[in-house]
Amino acid sequence: MRRALVLFGNEIERENLIDSAIYLEKEYGFKIYPLYVKDMAREKLITTTDGLMIAGRSPFMIQGWDEIEKGEIESIEKLLNDKGVKSELKIDIGVVPEIVTEHMKRCDILIMGRNDILTENEVNILKGNYKSIILIGEKPLTSMKNILIGNDNGVKVNRSCYHFINLFPDIKEFSSFIINKEIEENILAEYLLEHGKKIEHEELTTNNYEDVLKRVDEADLFIMGNLSKSYFFEKIIGKNGIKLLEKGKAPIFIG
Repeated sequence: MRRALVLFGNEIERENLIDSAIYLEKEYGFKIYPLYVKDMAREKLITTTDGLMIAGRSPFMIQGWDEIEKGEIESIEKLLNDKGVKSELKIDIGVVPEIVTEHMKRCDILIMGRNDILTENEVNILKGNYKSIILIGEKPLTSMKNILIGNDNGVKVNRSCYHFINLFPDIKEFSSFIINKEIEENILAEYLLEHGKKIEHEELTTNNYEDVLKRVDEADLFIMGNLSKSYFFEKIIGKNGIKLLEKGKAPIFIG
């Protein structure tokens, strides 16, 4: 039996996260494995009466955070129950990326939420995870009829596609694009064709990044390569992949 680890705690669109997991369970037979991690590395931030945010470790502040976290866990458990998810929410404590790595030993894919700005935990999970990840934002995963690949003909997106077709062998049709560049020898397209897939590739010529986001947001799922080790440098200089990770609405698959 294949398992999908569903990580709670950072998502804005919690219902989208659960709906995506339910889709994978119903359509592809993944068993849902919900997880909430009490983050030992998180600073406890408290708002004072004058609006300042302070970090603290006093018993009062920790107790206040524990009450908030208890409410979060109860809210997740209720929503899982309301959505008909039978699996019990697993509660663990530790450093989030380390806990996720440990639980992924039992699972085949990780599903987690994302926000407009990647958090340190998300970056560390993306860079350190050894299995595939689906990131869910404004748009839940409810279909795989329109799969789009961000194809720069590189190693990372090739690896993502390798993992995807092994996890979802019944998916046969793909589209891909590259921005303002030609690919003389489209090795990824050749690889997919050799594995019985159909792929249509296009070269987008545009300096307007909204055009790219619109193209990605139309997809049911967007496949891209993982972050490089120089994530924060890429963020400063505005690399395309970072923008898509943080601003795109479609679910994102990274192998």
